[in-house]
Amino acid sequence: MTSMARLLVARLWLGAALLLGVPGFAAAQSQPALQGFAVLGVESVRVGPGARVQPGAVGVTGGSVRLAAGAAVPGSVVADSVHVARRARVGRLFCRLVSGGVFGPGVVGGPTVGGSPVSGCRTLTVPVVDPTLLVPLTIAPGTADILVPAGTGSSPTPASALGAVTVGRGGLLQLAGGEYQVRSIRLRRAARLVCLDDCRIGVAESVRLARRAQLGAAQGLIRASSVRVDIAAAVADGVAFRTGPNGIVAATIFAPTGDVVLGPGGDYRGAYIGRTVTVRARGRVRENSTFQPPTR
Repeated sequence: MTSMARLLVARLWLGAALLLGVPGFAAAQSQPALQGFAVLGVESVRVGPGARVQPGAVGVTGGSVRLAAGAAVPGSVVADSVHVARRARVGRLFCRLVSGGVFGPGVVGGPTVGGSPVSGCRTLTVPVVDPTLLVPLTIAPGTADILVPAGTGSSPTPASALGAVTVGRGGLLQLAGGEYQVRSIRLRRAARLVCLDDCRIGVAESVRLARRAQLGAAQGLIRASSVRVDIAAAVADGVAFRTGPNGIVAATIFAPTGDVVLGPGGDYRGAYIGRTVTVRARGRVRENSTFQPPTR
């Protein structure tokens, strides 16, 4: 065998090893599971101008995803229909229909007979996510309200059932860790609600964060995947979770019966699951989900 032939065989073996032996390669080519989604809606998802979701997938279990001009989702987008505006960037598409100005006038995504292929729909597997994983939870809050005055910090609060939780402007509420059940959460401008250890917070009504407010895992102590907020969204407007501009969140937000709105210019680590999910302009979402791969 000549040296050239040996080199060719070596390259073929290397290619086969990459395809068959590297776990991440196959995963990157397949439709993501629940733990791979940074943003997941039941009915719809909108990613605003200049917003970015990376790492992590964006998907909808039974509706549409719309990516605005300048939005970027380098990973997977999974939905029945996907609309990709001009200057938006997208990785793999798992869908039934795709449209949008990104493909140019009179052109739709997909393979071509002549010329370069245009990114189009790969086969969509349904259900996108096992419906039993998106069943809303029952929340049983307490009656004792907590109010942290503006510019004040609390000592760590142990796991408990509480009423309305309000943190004043620039204030700090520390949660020691464990299970919490509350009626609602309101964080005023630049207020912080921080979990010091693994915690799960059930909210009967809704969560609201004002401008520059922060909620989630204490930086340097635990990861965003260690905090989960379950929201029943028992409110008239249907909005379960909303942040103001430049908010910071490090948690999984689980609100399958309510709307999730991530404010402009914010930093969002974790996973965001809602009936609808909107990522406002220039928001940055990074997947670090509480949901873990199934055990083998």
